[in-house]
Amino acid sequence: DSYSSGEGIPAFYGQEKAWEQRVYDEDWLAHRSTKSWPGLLEVAGISGTMKNYNVKETNSQNCKWYFGAASGAKTNHIDRDTQEKKTYKRLSLFKTLKTTYQLPKQIDIFNKVSDDVDYVTLTIGGNDVRFADIITTCATGSTYLHFGSGKLKLEKEIDSIWEEFDTTRANIKRVYKDIQSAAGAQANIIVAGYPKLLDKEGKGVLISEKEATIVNQNVTKFNNRLVELVNECKAEGLQIHFVDVEAEFDKDGGHQAYSDNAWINKIILTKQDQDLEQNGIASAYSVHPNEEGAKAYARCVNAKIREIENMRLLLRTAPRLTAVSAANAVTGQLCDADLQPLSDAVIQVYQDDALLLTTTTDANGNFAFDAADGDYQIEALADGYADAVTTCAVQTESTDPEPVLPEQTAPADAAPAAPDLTDAIAVPVTDAAE
Repeated sequence: DSYSSGEGIPAFYGQEKAWEQRVYDEDWLAHRSTKSWPGLLEVAGISGTMKNYNVKETNSQNCKWYFGAASGAKTNHIDRDTQEKKTYKRLSLFKTLKTTYQLPKQIDIFNKVSDDVDYVTLTIGGNDVRFADIITTCATGSTYLHFGSGKLKLEKEIDSIWEEFDTTRANIKRVYKDIQSAAGAQANIIVAGYPKLLDKEGKGVLISEKEATIVNQNVTKFNNRLVELVNECKAEGLQIHFVDVEAEFDKDGGHQAYSDNAWINKIILTKQDQDLEQNGIASAYSVHPNEEGAKAYARCVNAKIREIENMRLLLRTAPRLTAVSAANAVTGQLCDADLQPLSDAVIQVYQDDALLLTTTTDANGNFAFDAADGDYQIEALADGYADAVTTCAVQTESTDPEPVLPEQTAPADAAPAAPDLTDAIAVPVTDAAE
């Protein structure tokens, strides 16, 4: 949606064209900013940021960045419906240009991708829960004009949003699943949340402190619902991650709209030169992250990408698995590359390709199981690591009876016979693999 496209942060791709041409430019109609936070993302092994790899501007074999976010998008515009964009501008005293254009479903962008997708980033849901309407209500229905003990108009509007949230939740979940299906099981989906929108003290008669508190509390509530939904989808097998941005925007007393060092635009009551519809009042730039806000988003999402990349590195590294046999038992230990024990890892024991038993490592990375004579294959499954495999053979002492020799009589002058020693050796066999 607009928090990913970079609404409110000109310049937008395509804005260099004449108005008559730009109204048919999908990048401009979507208000995809050249300074958006997705364009500031970094991936290990790739120099620069994603902006340097925009497929519409460069043909790199190392990395390709597809920018599909659109200002004003709702969940249905991701995977179900085209998105209508209207423009209006008076070009001269006697000439007015009005156009209507249908942006394609955003999920169609995957039809242009020929290689495996590594990352998909998005913000979605803010328009479904009517963020823009809420801000409009704050500005036009101030608490200073409210009399009586009944609920504010703002509170009633927010109540109606939560009454409908089951539907919104289902739509967001559908979008997550559809993106994973289109991008492939290997793709990591990164869902960024939303910052608190308004300075906690409000803005005079325009937005009261009470209104600011109500709005910000409900943004947090919405983010919490997104976290729950992402975790639910992750449990169902999606490669999906949530990125919180509230903490970053809350630093140093807060960077919300109307704060002393705002990273979010205030309500802008006049049309800006890149607004699609130049008639009416209030700019679409209002209450969207500014350039510093985009940088804050990028810091948060880049931290998550580094976390995922580090996890990928671990997944390419198998832990150290050792196993030693003793009489009727096997003991072993699982450690990382620095020989630190890995606890709560799953140990699976096989014999002749049949799973015999499953156990787990203790706090010291140790495990043990009883074993009869034979060869065993041991596999260790630890979160964040590649599977480790080793084999172990168990051989107990021989139980064959000693041979009985016929009794012999030694000559009287013979030296005393040496004691008859029979060796019985238990041979532990170890095969430890890293």
